[in-house]
Amino acid sequence: MESGKKRIRLEFAPLNTAVSVLLVTPNSPLVQVVNTFNSQYEPDRTLTPTVILPQVVANASDGSWPQPHSNQYLADMKWYADGVDISTIADWTGKYEIGTVGSQKGMLTIKRNLNPGEQITLVFKAKLADQRLGVNYPIETDPVILSSSVKSQDQFSISIGDSQIIRYDMFKDKLLEYDYLVAQGRATENAAARAACIDENAYIRRIPITVNRGDRPITSGYTLKFYRVNANLTTVDLLATDDDVIELANDHITLDLRLVAKADYLVKAVVDNRDVAQIQFSVNRVFQAFNIRPTNGISISPSDTERADTAMVDCDGNVIANPEVMLRMIWKTDSAGKTGLVHNEGERTAFQLGTTGIGDNYTNDWLDVYVEADHKSEFSVATDENGDVFTDGTDDFIFN
Repeated sequence: MESGKKRIRLEFAPLNTAVSVLLVTPNSPLVQVVNTFNSQYEPDRTLTPTVILPQVVANASDGSWPQPHSNQYLADMKWYADGVDISTIADWTGKYEIGTVGSQKGMLTIKRNLNPGEQITLVFKAKLADQRLGVNYPIETDPVILSSSVKSQDQFSISIGDSQIIRYDMFKDKLLEYDYLVAQGRATENAAARAACIDENAYIRRIPITVNRGDRPITSGYTLKFYRVNANLTTVDLLATDDDVIELANDHITLDLRLVAKADYLVKAVVDNRDVAQIQFSVNRVFQAFNIRPTNGISISPSDTERADTAMVDCDGNVIANPEVMLRMIWKTDSAGKTGLVHNEGERTAFQLGTTGIGDNYTNDWLDVYVEADHKSEFSVATDENGDVFTDGTDDFIFN
């Protein structure tokens, strides 16, 4: 006699997804300048296309998702120009390409020159197919602005001394690691050592701003106004007191990228109470793929009462010295008696074996030790229930 059948499925953790937009061609930026005297474009996209790539990163807390950089799993990909599917717009026919293979899926190659003064808002939408769970995750980028301005001897223009798509990667931030080690008492505070950590990867990002009249940079006669661009493309004033702002000046803006996950900013040059030029840029956090594993491979002795272990993390071919700076790592164990037992957070663990449920015979004398890790989110300024900001003894903000 055959019993009834009971189907048991693997249980997978859902995906955490993030998407950012990368300008692949810095020599062919999002802003074009048109010289109306000779009808030339700078750059001419028919010769030097502008290429932008939506970068999709996904991971599952149980480690079951095969590849963090997940463009290859995209489906139903569409780019929209001012809210309209680009494939249905006559002006775009034959003047763009959308990547369809591997890591370049969704990559938009733009071969179209804009009319003088024209501005187009581009948004990428797709579905991320999760075959583990049989579901599709909607993917949508923040808006990217294509624009074109007229070049003349009296016309104002504005530029930034940085990419219009700024990408912040905690794994490369030596300043973030230095601050952490000092806060933990593992390094002595030293002004020179800290200054040496401030480079193009540091969370302190000084973005130079240049205003030109014709082809000449000017340093006076204008005022800069700064704005934050919301998801619905409305703007609000950016203030020097905002958490992510370190400094606003008439020739630069300095941001604290620790407090930014994804944001768009707009800078306007104002002359005689009139907006004469503007530029938009975005900040996106990069979520690097990484590998993590416990390092203690020593067998457990019957006399052992405690177990200690350390996590090893490697990223982009390098072992990360202090992974707790950028990763939240939760130590867990499985045994015949208990599964998913949580011990502590951090790079290291030490726990009592008696709490794990490990047995004392060959059927149950095993213990799986593992770490569930994910990227830490953006910082936030710590406040009490009344909204009052916490500071330390030197009046520096305390972050969560």
